[in-house]
Amino acid sequence: MRRRNGRAALALLAVLSITGPALADKPDWAGGPGGGHGKPQGGPSYESRGHDSKGRASGGSVSRGDVTIIRDYFVAHPVGVTSLPPGIAKKLARGKPLPPGIAKKVAPVELRQRVPVCMNGWECILAGADMLILDAVHGTIADIVRGVVR
Repeated sequence: MRRRNGRAALALLAVLSITGPALADKPDWAGGPGGGHGKPQGGPSYESRGHDSKGRASGGSVSRGDVTIIRDYFVAHPVGVTSLPPGIAKKLARGKPLPPGIAKKVAPVELRQRVPVCMNGWECILAGADMLILDAVHGTIADIVRGVVR
């Protein structure tokens, strides 16, 4: 009898040593849902991205001068802002497609004529208090200028 219990214990120990690492949680440094150091949620807005000394960024990104033009426009021409539902607002992220619950409200023509990025193949729409720069070909959000619409 003693010999049989020893073999069973040894077999159980072997099975647990093989499956143990597969059942472990991810360490904190691994990122993702189990870790705390993965990619940040949501896309970077203008304020959090790096720009060169002249305020320019690549692609459909908005420069500091463009942000100033946009803010000044909405100070002079206030638009009634309806806030987005919290779930949809959280889904706005740079590089992601536009969430399906957002009705496209195109930026005013006067503003699009003043901001170069809105004239060069990018689509500028208003979503709540934010202005989104969309890649019209792929339907993804190229940039978000947060808190400019008044």
